[in-house]
Amino acid sequence: MISDPYLDRIARPFARVMRMVSGGSDPGSLSGRAAQSGVWIGGGFVIQRVLQLGSNLILTRLLFPEAFGLMALATIFLVGINLFSDLGIKQAVIRDERGSEQTFLNTAWTIQVIRGFILFIIGAGLAYPISLIYDQPILFPLLVVLSTTAFILGFASIKMATAERDLDFRTLTLIQLSGQILSIVTMVILAFLWRSVWALAVGNLIGSLITVALGHLLLRGHQHRFRLERKAVDTLVHFGKWIFLSSILTYLGGEGLRAIQAGYVSPAEFGILAIAYTIAAIPIDLSLKLTASVGLPALSEASRNNPESLKRVLGKFRKHVLILALGLVSALTLVSEPLIEFLYDERYHAAGPFVIAIMLSTAITLILAGYNNALLTLGKSQYYLFVMTTTAVGRIFGTILGFQFFGIMGMIIGIGVANLATLALMWPKMHSLKLLDLKIDMAALAVIASLILIATLWF
Repeated sequence: MISDPYLDRIARPFARVMRMVSGGSDPGSLSGRAAQSGVWIGGGFVIQRVLQLGSNLILTRLLFPEAFGLMALATIFLVGINLFSDLGIKQAVIRDERGSEQTFLNTAWTIQVIRGFILFIIGAGLAYPISLIYDQPILFPLLVVLSTTAFILGFASIKMATAERDLDFRTLTLIQLSGQILSIVTMVILAFLWRSVWALAVGNLIGSLITVALGHLLLRGHQHRFRLERKAVDTLVHFGKWIFLSSILTYLGGEGLRAIQAGYVSPAEFGILAIAYTIAAIPIDLSLKLTASVGLPALSEASRNNPESLKRVLGKFRKHVLILALGLVSALTLVSEPLIEFLYDERYHAAGPFVIAIMLSTAITLILAGYNNALLTLGKSQYYLFVMTTTAVGRIFGTILGFQFFGIMGMIIGIGVANLATLALMWPKMHSLKLLDLKIDMAALAVIASLILIATLWF
């Protein structure tokens, strides 16, 4: 593994938090490795968000809100194309018993490459119709260029998935940060020269190229070969069909909602919402990243080696991740409005109240995240699909009805109501699986309710 003293220094504050999860266990044990992984994910996350915020502050002074609105809209559709074809390759490598075999990995990588090429064709093909729907001609060439990132990322090293399986996040963090830094440098230079949304597009393209190249250079130990073994294909497709359907629903209930929102507001207003989403996502994304990157591999290993320990591992992990996440949500709720006014010029000050609303409406998903990973670990893909369906339908109706009654803020509140309904539907299933922990859930909901009350009275 590759070490970096700066990353070590920034990751160190997360060590105490993540050691609570491991209970001071042997670093070689599952809980010990999960804690070490959490340190690297947490440290890397802090650096990524600092870089993102810093670049955001520079770019908002070089570009107008419309540029961020257009880029956010283009990204929404690219994320949609990506999720509409998600076969769960990474998740399959992490959880499958053959996830370390060369033949299985080569088959997974070959499918990944083919998928990337298909995504590029679909993205380029949809570019012109999308530009007509939103009456934004620039979306046509913008989406064509950005679609090439799907083709590039299709060649990403399959070792990225095996590193997650083994809970080795040190090198992964270095790769991700390197790609982000070079992407930001490109964006800032081009934004200064061009003063155009194209600076953001080209920067994303450069970041994808660097990430793929470093993945192959730094994650050694596997010779990538094009191969399609029938047994491996069957395994990947069988597992992936449920991930495919749930990913579509995840998009419809996530990024797809922003496509609906874009239809109700102007590009400038959508650009302000994009800034609000960026700030609000900081505590939420950290928690979800820890849950997905550390939680799923840890739960999968516990299920394979000692099924009786699954509830204990899940409960301990959820408890400490929620403490960390809700602590960050609480702090950001109190300072978000003055922070926006301090960091951004007056064109973006309207984002302040939206940051609080987005963060609190989304915080409920933090309670759900651990349960979702438990469903995948136990192979309950059909119920996971049901949960994703309920979430998507509820959020879509919440967004549309919320806007009709309360405008932009109503859309965000509607999403929060839908998240709460989904959590209620999850409880009976978790009870039947003997994984329900209402004590943790109710404590988290009490914190969120208190923050909503404070925000309502204070702001």
